[in-house]
Amino acid sequence: MSLRPLYLEGGTGWRVKLDDGVALHVSTAGRARSLYPLRRLARVVCGAGTEWETAALLACLRAGVPVLFHDAQGEAIAWCFGPRRRETTLAELLGEGLRHPDWQTFFDQWQRSTMRREVLAALRQLGSRRGRLDAAAVRAHLCNLHRDRTGQPAGPWLRALHRATTALVMENLQSALGDPALIGFARPGLHLARLFAELMEWRLHRLLHRVPAAIFADATPGRFAAALVERHTADLQAACGELLGDLEHQLREWLL
Repeated sequence: MSLRPLYLEGGTGWRVKLDDGVALHVSTAGRARSLYPLRRLARVVCGAGTEWETAALLACLRAGVPVLFHDAQGEAIAWCFGPRRRETTLAELLGEGLRHPDWQTFFDQWQRSTMRREVLAALRQLGSRRGRLDAAAVRAHLCNLHRDRTGQPAGPWLRALHRATTALVMENLQSALGDPALIGFARPGLHLARLFAELMEWRLHRLLHRVPAAIFADATPGRFAAALVERHTADLQAACGELLGDLEHQLREWLL
């Protein structure tokens, strides 16, 4: 369930009362009353002339629903805050987004822009410049850099790192969302765990190219990947957190 703001247009003569302690009863002359459950409200925005019952205002503040009063020009003149703040969780935002008719357009755009940002960051860290940012071309370029530096193909090392990192991604998604249904195939073709693991690939390129070339001579991909991921767990978790944080920010901007 996603939290939604309630906007009460100024100059309409709104009256707000408390209904059974769990909802705002909003009415005005010539309109049927409307009920807004407190548990579904993110905030209330209203004109200074809105008539509030004290119990209704206090109920908002106790529920962590801030109330903004503005003047006739739309300028904020007062905020009312309670002892706590209430936010829509990432899981709620994602659930709301998945039900939105424009979800695919939103998510495709987010995925493309995020992939581009990750690719550019990898190229910058490796001191490489490429005019073409096609993922496959950049991947081949970075793998060639690794082979030139170490004398070994990058594929086995990257695949081992990917396997080791995927479990870390799953752990972060489970912690952030808490709902397996949102992580795996929430919609046909959408598997968030697989997608985030793919986005993390570019962090793995950056990590791999920081390893001294001599280490690869005596290492095996599986053990090497396990040790490297263990050593850089905090960095990889932070990277996954950045991706999740950006998705949450974009969802809030789009939905709320």
